[in-house]
Order: sequence, then structure tokens, then C-alpha cells
Amino acid sequence: MKIPKLSKPVWGVVIVVVALLAVSPLVGIAHFTTTSPRFCLTCHGTGETADLSQRSLVHPGYGKVGCIDCHAQDGGYAHFVTNGYQEGFKAEPDRVSENCVRCHQNMTTRNDTTDFKYNVDSINIPHQKHLSIGARCADCHRNIAHDLNINQTNRPRMAYCFQCHPSTENCNKCHPNGPPAEKTTIPPPAQLPQTPSADTAQATFEVKCSKCHALYPPALHKQADWTTIVHQMAGFTGSDITPEDEATILSYLNTVAPAGGTSTTGAPQQ
Repeated sequence: MKIPKLSKPVWGVVIVVVALLAVSPLVGIAHFTTTSPRFCLTCHGTGETADLSQRSLVHPGYGKVGCIDCHAQDGGYAHFVTNGYQEGFKAEPDRVSENCVRCHQNMTTRNDTTDFKYNVDSINIPHQKHLSIGARCADCHRNIAHDLNINQTNRPRMAYCFQCHPSTENCNKCHPNGPPAEKTTIPPPAQLPQTPSADTAQATFEVKCSKCHALYPPALHKQADWTTIVHQMAGFTGSDITPEDEATILSYLNTVAPAGGTSTTGAPQQ
């Protein structure tokens, strides 16, 4: 094949066009793998990770707020290659909270709750006061987009408050209209059976353990380790796990969790 005779400027244009055509697929792949929620969900949407993404009931969907809006530095769009391959995405409270403020700047100066349409229990939360003493958005709103509890709300849970506030404080401090009525998820049996049924034991595990944090799979720890973990969780303020609940939960875990363990494992991270 005879090479056409072209002027140097024309050859320059040809070389540039060919180079762009050759590089564009690589740029497209880099852009897709560092900005698309669909790519993130190929791992985080399979059910095999503890941070499985769920549709938020109080936050815009992925069409408006994607993974990188919360997990990449400065939202990630301007520096998607370095954020995806060099800096990396992060789920630490500092990173997520910085990105919260990019869209919710007014929260840093507000102590009122006017027009908070998802504040269904009319809880008095002075945002500016909390932020001024070092609290971060993700300390309270960690489940804004990743609520793995059975009864999903994507709203802060009272157990998060107990991380800083003593449970002895007056309820009316945060609930000016009085605390909401307790909703019993599992009706108490007339008499606790000596050996709870498999369904009751599993339901107790799922409801009690998802009250404060994501529900961890039984296979995550061995039986002896679960004994230590469940006992530690039962001692936390607000856990609402009675000794009977603890025994029931362990009766379930001892049938589905792998045998063995050191009985010294710490509690799973929330």
C-alpha cells in the first residue's frame, strides 16, 4: 500500500486524530470505573460486602447523588483519575462529612429544625452547636445511604446519640413533644420457652442486632467469638438486649455460625 504524500501540517493532524482515537477508550474506561455508581455496585451491590448499598428513603437517588459525591475528594469529578487510582475512595467520617457540607452548607449555621420534612418525631437537633464542638455529619447520619437494618429509615438512630450523651439525660431535651411511643417489633411471648423455636431465635437476632448497626452475617465470626460479641453488645446503653434475648440470639448463632473461635474477638465495627 502506497503511503499518500501529505504535507507536514496534514500529517500532524492525522497523527493527533489517531492518537486521540487510541487514547479515548482508555480515558472512557478510567472515567467509568472512577465515576459510575454502576461500576461501584459490581462489588458493593452483590450482597457480599457489609456496606451493600441500599436505596435511600431520604436522599436523592444515584441519578442525582452518586457514590463519588460522598466518597471521593471534593466530589471527585474534577480529579476522577487520581481519586480512583491514586487517592482512592474513602468511607471515613472525615471524608464523607466534608462532602456533606458541600451540598448542605446551611446546616453549619442552623440550630432550628424548620421545614425538616424527614424529622417525623420532631426531634430538636441543633446542628450548628454539634458541629461547633467537633461533631461530624457522618457521626449521626452514617446510614443516610447505607441503612442495612430490617426497618430502614435512613435517619439517625438514638443509639448514635448515646455515643456522646448519657442515657440519663431528660428525654424532653431532644423530644420537646415527648418521646414517641415504643413500637414492639416482636410481641413478648406469654412464657419464654425453654428452647426457643428456630424462627423466634433468628427473628430475635435480626431485630435486636439491627437496632443500632448493620446486620452482620452469622458466618462473619465463629460460635465462641459470637458469645463474646453478643455479651458485649448487650452491655451497651440502648441495646435493649435482655439476658433472655442474649440466650435466644446465641441459640440461633450456635446453629448457623461456624464452630470454634477464641472467645476474645471484639465487637464488629459499626
